Amino acid sequence: MVIATIGRSAESESSGRFIGSWELVSYELRLASGTVLKPCGDHPIGRILYQKNGQMSAQLMRPAPAPFASADMLQARADEADRAWRDYIGYWGTFTVDPKARVVVHHIEGCWFPNWIGQKQTRSFRFSGDQLTLEADSPAWHATLIWRRID
Repeated sequence: MVIATIGRSAESESSGRFIGSWELVSYELRLASGTVLKPCGDHPIGRILYQKNGQMSAQLMRPAPAPFASADMLQARADEADRAWRDYIGYWGTFTVDPKARVVVHHIEGCWFPNWIGQKQTRSFRFSGDQLTLEADSPAWHATLIWRRID
């Protein structure tokens, strides 16, 4: 694995393509049954940031979430908190790129889903023009996320 910082030519060139800000275009989960889910709806919003120093952050959510009844977040009702948690994904950490295997690994340091903290989330990748496609598998689903460069 190559840390996504200044490195050898081919490796840093591949890592360097990640560097910058990307906006979410599409997020789909294909279940083992063949059913396709859109966890953040038909028009998800989000950002994924890759920095030269090897840091990364990803945020995804449904657009236009309903506001809570109270302006005080400590007064959120259980159903509001549940909806907010289910309609949002966020984590940060570092990343490494293996250009030969065509995978990027997100090393999770903090996350809305505590089970991922301290874990490695591996994504296959491909670039096409100004788009980055990341894909991941679990026993239950195959995720495909398409990001568009915004810087």
